[in-house]
Amino acid sequence: MEGEHKIGFCPHCCNRAPHTLVHIQQYQSVGWEISDGDEMPYEGTYLVARCETCKEILIYHSIASHDFQSAELLWPDVGLDKTVPKEVSRIYDEAIRIKHIAPNAFAVQIRRALEALCKDRGTEHRTLAEQLDELAGKGEIPKTLSEASDIVRLIGNVGAHASTMEVHPLQAMAIDNFFKAIVEYVYVSPARIREFKERMNQYKKSQEET
Repeated sequence: MEGEHKIGFCPHCCNRAPHTLVHIQQYQSVGWEISDGDEMPYEGTYLVARCETCKEILIYHSIASHDFQSAELLWPDVGLDKTVPKEVSRIYDEAIRIKHIAPNAFAVQIRRALEALCKDRGTEHRTLAEQLDELAGKGEIPKTLSEASDIVRLIGNVGAHASTMEVHPLQAMAIDNFFKAIVEYVYVSPARIREFKERMNQYKKSQEET
């Protein structure tokens, strides 16, 4: 019910803080069964909450259950897509919690996450810039991303001189967007294409059987 509280991570202020439920919006929608294309009506709930530390709004979502305590945070986004390897996601999850409060440390963590990504993709070069060039050469990321030299240099410098470099919050935002763009090209988009093909094949097979 409205006024209910729970403790959760707020992506706005990067604190674990009380979230207060301020609005409940139930809705009805329709999905489809992949195997036969039949409609599947369902009910869902959006739960709007307020972070009691920064007063920003958060939107939770739940299918069937209206329980605020078990609802999933829908907005703002937290973490990476499930297609991303666990080690890369783990490092990023640590980084995003300090993005606003410690931009320097955030940049160092993103460097670690990029290095984990490159290792996962089997790169052989030593420096981060060379590893990204290698990914571009293999067609796993666009050349424009590997050539984002200012961002790569900034990440590299912070990684090497964490005690003396100062990263502005705007630079931290650019680093975050750069990292997520690489993740999208390497993991998320290929997985979405595979999923699309699998669903189309399943539907085609079900139509042939009928």
